[in-house]
Amino acid sequence: MTIKERFNRFARQIRPTEGHIDEANRQADYMIERLHDVVADAGKFKLEKVLKAGSNAKYTSLRRTEDNVFDVDLGAYYSGEGARREDLNRLLEFTRVQLRKVYGDTKAAGDFEVMKSAVRVRFRSGIKLNVDVAPIIRDDALGLTNGGWIPRKDGWRLTSVTCHVDFIRRRSARANKLAGPVHFNRLIRLVKWWNNRQGEAAHPSIICDLLTAAAFDAVEITDEWQTSVRNVFGFLRRHGLREPVVFGDHYDASAVVLPRDPVVILDPVNAQNNVASAWTDATRRDFLGRVQDAYDRMMDARSCELDGDEDAAVDAWCEVFGDAFRDLSEPEE
Repeated sequence: MTIKERFNRFARQIRPTEGHIDEANRQADYMIERLHDVVADAGKFKLEKVLKAGSNAKYTSLRRTEDNVFDVDLGAYYSGEGARREDLNRLLEFTRVQLRKVYGDTKAAGDFEVMKSAVRVRFRSGIKLNVDVAPIIRDDALGLTNGGWIPRKDGWRLTSVTCHVDFIRRRSARANKLAGPVHFNRLIRLVKWWNNRQGEAAHPSIICDLLTAAAFDAVEITDEWQTSVRNVFGFLRRHGLREPVVFGDHYDASAVVLPRDPVVILDPVNAQNNVASAWTDATRRDFLGRVQDAYDRMMDARSCELDGDEDAAVDAWCEVFGDAFRDLSEPEE
């Protein structure tokens, strides 16, 4: 097989299977339907809607492996007199209690865990799915569809689940108009696959989303995977995260007042949210060192491919994506 053929297959194989997606959607749909009922019965808050969010909604989720846990993210929008920004922490526990009611005695208490920003429901059999339900206090201050306050590890954030999904879909639609097999959402999957191999140095998937988008906006993509992936990593090493990463999808990027954090990667929905606010200069240097190592292996792979040594090229790509690159790109017998 050529490297081009292997990449085409690998990019398809790292997405969840149709059966996995169907079962995840079935579990999420059941939870959404029942959650409306139990919250209404509780009478303390008004649950307006529950929206699918995160990687599953963006079509950037990865197949389940030891490194990649398959999660479904849901945003539960609360409104009314009892739902104020200061109630977010209380809503986490309230949401956990209501989710337990959804499943009654069919699930153990330990399967429901209050996290920093969501309630996690673990399904330990079948596809071994995690469903994270984030309570959101509706707030239309941004003037965007489905805006609201979301609890985060670094504080509450005013943003929009819908606009984050549209941010990815808009670029996916642009990529689909270009010749070749490279899809934007699949390009994010490749970056996330690499990121998840970084162990404790791995960053949240939103970082992968935004940095891939910044590269895509700057250098676009080509008609083959190898060059497109190299372009993303080449952009990151040149950019160095020394300048802010800002998007103009939902606000005037030129008018943004930038924070003084060492690294600035702004939420494309709310310019007051720096998703890299916790990064130090050491974090940036470590990240860029890993980017450089991956880029060097990619260049090794390119040299091997040009020399006609495709076995060596596969070895080099395995340094980037692990042995899964070889295994998942092999044709089925």
